[in-house]
Amino acid sequence: MSTSTTPRPSRRQLLRTAGGLAIGLPLLNACTGGGQSAQNAGADPTDASGPITVNWWDHFRPLTELFEKKLFVEYHGKHDNVTVKRRQLDPADLGQALQLARRSKQLPDVHSTAGLSGSVAALVTNGWFHPIGDFVDLGNSPMKDYLYDGIHRFDGKVYTFPVFSGRWHDSTTWVNSALAKQASLDPEQSPATWDEYRATVRTLDQKTPDSVHGLLLPMKDTDYLGGKLTAFAQMAGAPGQTDWKTGEIAVASEPFIQAMEFLLALKADGVLHPASSSLGPRDARARWAAGEAALFPWGPWFIGGLMVEESPAVKRGISAWQIPAPSTQRGTVYVAPAPGSFFVSDQAKNPKVAADVLFQMTTADFAAQLATRMDQPPILLDSVDKADVHPAYKKNVSFFQQDVRIGPVPEVRNGGVAKALAEMRDVHPSPGEIVQAVLTGSTKDYKAALQQYADKATKERKRAIDAAKKKGAEVSEDDWVFGNWQPGQDYTQASYK
Repeated sequence: MSTSTTPRPSRRQLLRTAGGLAIGLPLLNACTGGGQSAQNAGADPTDASGPITVNWWDHFRPLTELFEKKLFVEYHGKHDNVTVKRRQLDPADLGQALQLARRSKQLPDVHSTAGLSGSVAALVTNGWFHPIGDFVDLGNSPMKDYLYDGIHRFDGKVYTFPVFSGRWHDSTTWVNSALAKQASLDPEQSPATWDEYRATVRTLDQKTPDSVHGLLLPMKDTDYLGGKLTAFAQMAGAPGQTDWKTGEIAVASEPFIQAMEFLLALKADGVLHPASSSLGPRDARARWAAGEAALFPWGPWFIGGLMVEESPAVKRGISAWQIPAPSTQRGTVYVAPAPGSFFVSDQAKNPKVAADVLFQMTTADFAAQLATRMDQPPILLDSVDKADVHPAYKKNVSFFQQDVRIGPVPEVRNGGVAKALAEMRDVHPSPGEIVQAVLTGSTKDYKAALQQYADKATKERKRAIDAAKKKGAEVSEDDWVFGNWQPGQDYTQASYK
């Protein structure tokens, strides 16, 4: 999510949120640098004679022009025997296509992982990817300070690097400025508290035409709903789905109960678009763009997606509101360090060339170009201030810098955790599935449902730990406890030491 994702979500989003059950972005020993020999780095990767085709699949719709008309064209200009052929798919479709392609040994050379279930650790363990560290010198690139063992590096081999910043969430409220003004509201003024937010949405619902609704909240996508629940719970004081002080699964804690009650209150106010229960995020965005609703909470890629498919909605007027909190004492959204976005397939016909194409995305120039697409912010976040972007996008990124902090990740401190994650199975109903059931009326006792999830998740984590131990991993439930974690602060690489 998103850049035609959902967050990341889709499963990508849930897995990236610090405080999630497994984080899903396995890390080991918090070291920087390339961690690879780069013995072949510097040599021309296209020295093989004859034409070379790099097949590339991803889900980043707003980046189509950047990839197909700039990055790949410029690479072909430097290496005229190399052609990059791209296929863009929605996350769910991409995951299915990758699964089918792997079974038939027809995987692309490069792909993103949206739509694939399981953690990156599990995918690496199952042989999905080819390491790139021997082909490109990431240790001497701008990426060197953003590489983590277990997120980007496994067993000493680098498989990927972050293209996007990790400092974001998918719960920014995007505002139809024209409708806000019609309701005599300032579209640039964010409601600070949940009560103020509800009152503002009611005003928008009442003071706009009957065909316009206050809020779109797509309920078809459970990953989307799970992201909202966790983000609102964090604003209410939760560290995330895991309490880092105790290691306990925290989805049944008071902040999560408050977040669920806030979502229920929005529904009870009668301000939701009536089609919300049948819509996914992208369909909902199209409804918002058509002027059917004043507000829609989603991620930083919102404007980028609109520019590709519904650009008149941007020209009409759009603003971003900061995520609200229960009171003026705001909580913090905690996320994991930025994951890798693209991987070279283990079935790549020419992994050296594929890695070199990826390496073109590590420069400050590419980060600046990426910022102008207004997708997820680039890993080199300073480039946003210098880029030609919509004021609402720049404003949203400034909100992230206020509200989002990097949380601890167990795999950074102990590589054995990645082995446990590879054993982890999904627990159902998930928090997002519970939210969906509650909002659609099929479940009423959400406190019991959240507690049942917490109990099942705790049991599953213990089972996965035991399974990993039997395979030689040194891991325990204590690896989810971080005594030196401080709310409101980044948990840096130095924190692990």
